[in-house]
Parts: sequence; structure tokens; C-alpha cells
Amino acid sequence: MNKKNDIPINNQIGIHYFQDTLHYRIEDLKIWLPVLKDLKISWIVLKSEKNRAIPEDFLTSLLNEGIIPVIEFNLPLKQNFGTRELKLMLQVYARWGVKYCVFYDRPNQKESWPENNWTQNDLVDRFLDQYIPLAKFAIELGLLPVFPPLEPGGNYWDTAFLRSCLKSLLRREQQIILDNLVLSAYAYTFNQDLNWGKGGPESWPLSKPYITPKGSQDQKGLRIFDWYQAIANALLQKEVPVILLGTGTSHNPKNLKEADEEKKKNWLNQKLISLLLTTQQSISLDNEIVIDPFPPTVLACNFWLMASEPDQPESSHAWFIGKKPQNPFIKEMIENNIQEQTKIPVSAEKQKKSRRSDPKQCLIKHYVLLPNHEYGISEWELDQIIPLINKDKATIGFSIEEAILSQKVTLIAEKNNYPNDILKTLKKFGCLIEQLD
Repeated sequence: MNKKNDIPINNQIGIHYFQDTLHYRIEDLKIWLPVLKDLKISWIVLKSEKNRAIPEDFLTSLLNEGIIPVIEFNLPLKQNFGTRELKLMLQVYARWGVKYCVFYDRPNQKESWPENNWTQNDLVDRFLDQYIPLAKFAIELGLLPVFPPLEPGGNYWDTAFLRSCLKSLLRREQQIILDNLVLSAYAYTFNQDLNWGKGGPESWPLSKPYITPKGSQDQKGLRIFDWYQAIANALLQKEVPVILLGTGTSHNPKNLKEADEEKKKNWLNQKLISLLLTTQQSISLDNEIVIDPFPPTVLACNFWLMASEPDQPESSHAWFIGKKPQNPFIKEMIENNIQEQTKIPVSAEKQKKSRRSDPKQCLIKHYVLLPNHEYGISEWELDQIIPLINKDKATIGFSIEEAILSQKVTLIAEKNNYPNDILKTLKKFGCLIEQLD
């Protein structure tokens, strides 16, 4: 295969494409391929019907740019659906250079099964009875059948379901599947911080399926891969690759209508995750919270969602609605950090046209970041704040998470009143820093 189609080194940035199969025309390619390249996307999740292929020109254009497609079928969980057409599709995709495919979605959820099937015994084995033949056929063609993503938690607790599946594959001696195993996981935040569940069951031994004691943490967060990896290590004595899906949303976006504040929080999380992916370095948000980058076993971190039409239910999550950008800072953040990482000089003209320089592209125009003194805010500091409120309608607070959403950040008193990691974070996010002294 052409080297362009190989897995990119240190580029885990991926994204979900439109949630329909109507945007695979040449016209769509002309619009979105430049966007994907600008965003430095290396992975893309594409929906496919089981009886109609994504056009060859669309797939090969992605592959030639080093963008790896992950084909998502979302097959029904029932025994008697026809597989002949699907097998023909897999042969075609393999011939065109596709590597990754996902056959099913959330087999640990009741809603994924016909009602009478869910209530029967041996759910895991009945799922594997459907999964194994397709997985083996795909492997014979040179494809990698990604183990389907599970609902975090779920009606059948996801970590228990995964453990039972791997045990059953071992018992059935399905070594070819285990040798080619690639896991997937929905990396929702569940409104927790981005470190929630870090370290997996080794760090949180009191957490069990369906039980998360007070003061403990579980797999329902961005670090879900730590928990899945621990299961694979325990049963297979090896680490396995993981593809993250739905990254940056708080819950399953199909069941979620977001308020504006929650949308802003999701986009902030996506920005932080993008920074982790582009710099491959930890982020210190304050003296206590350090967010580590993803390990190499995470092949791809696929953000939800690149684009949607205005009338589609997922439009509130999309970075672009139609052709119009809705998310104000993701592209800028990725580009700025790749420039910083590769030391590419930015021309004065380009700086003038920076998205950061346009206050309409920032969620907050002006933020006053107060120092977190033990004794509180001094009278002098309060006197400095009032004119900023009256003149600029500035937002006032102690939150670095809010400050990095701002075009301009004002620091009250001397810079040494602020931890170095906070100043470094503001600079990384391209904020214009003003000091009052």
C-alpha cells in the first residue's frame, strides 16, 4: 500500500463525518477535503449502508491525503439478516485500501436488540455468534474488524460485557480475532473533568460493575480506554489498540439536547483534548489538575461532530452547520499549536487575519482573571476591576477554563501572583494578555 495510507505517526486526531450517507459526492469532497486537511485530521468515521458502497473516488481521495477511514455499518442485532451483500461490500472496500470497519453499535444496550432477544439468556454468546463470522471474513480480506463500541455503563455494564466477550473468544479459541483485536470506546465526559477514571481499576479498586462508591471513580469519562486496556491486559496479557468515538461530548449525543452553557463546556473540552493531541504534552490547568496526553495505544480520538445540515438532530454538536463554522476555536487552536510544535513562522499578514483577532470568533471578548489569594481580593484590585466592567463589560472570575475562551485576558497585579502554568496555558491558547500594576 502507498505510504500515505499508513497510520500517521503521533497523529491521533480524528472526527465523525455527516451522520447520513448523502454527502459522498464529488461536490462534497471539494468542500470538505480542504477542511479536513486544514484541521490536520488523520482519521474519519464514515457511515456506510450494507448494500451500497461509499464511492471509490471519495475513499481514495481521503487515503491519498493520509486520512484513514473507519467504516461504520451499524448492523441490526438479529440472526437472520442477509450477509451476502455485506460480504461483497467488504471485498470492495478492502480492494480500495480501507482497513478499519465497525459492524455493530452498543450491543450492551437493550434498545439495540429486538425485545424478545434481549430478554433471552447468554446475550454475550448470542452477540458473538453474529460478530465472529463477519470478523473472520473481514480479517481474511485484510480488514481489521473493530470491536463495537459499548454504551459506557449501559443496561449490561460495559466493562462486564467486554470482559465476558474476551473470555468467550478465548474459550472458543478465536485466536485470529484476538490477534487482530482493535477495541473502540465512546469517550464521553459525563460532565466530569478530563482526568475522571484515570488509571483504571488499579487506581479505583472499589469501583465495580453497577457500583461506584462515593469518593471513587469509574470508566464513564474520557479515560475509558484505561479501563478497557486493563481488561485486555488481564485476559490477553497484552495491550491492544483503541479507537475513541464521540469524543468531546458529555453524553450520547443522540439522546442529548444541550443548553448553551453545556455546549460551551463541550467545546472547551474539545479544545483541551485537541491541545493534548497536537502537542503530545500534559496540560496544567492550575496547581492541582494536570491532564496527560493519550498513550500510543489510542490510535484515534474521533471528535463529535464535523458537520451537519441545519435540520438534522445532531446539528447542535457540529463544528460546521452546512458550510458555516459553528465551533469558534477548534480550527484555530489546532493550527496554532501545530505551528508552535513545528516552529513554522507566522507572517504578520496572517497574524492580522487570525481567528483569535476577531472577537466574534471567541466565546468571551474580555476576561479579568483574578489572583487566587488566600486573603481574598484587595481594595486596590477591586478598584481596578470596576472600570473594566463599566467600559468593556468584562467577565470577572478565577477560572482558567473560562479565561482560555477569551480574546483578551487581563491580569490584576503582578504576573508573579499567578502560577507559571496558568500563564503558559493562556499563551498556548493564543489569548492576548494584559497586565495591570
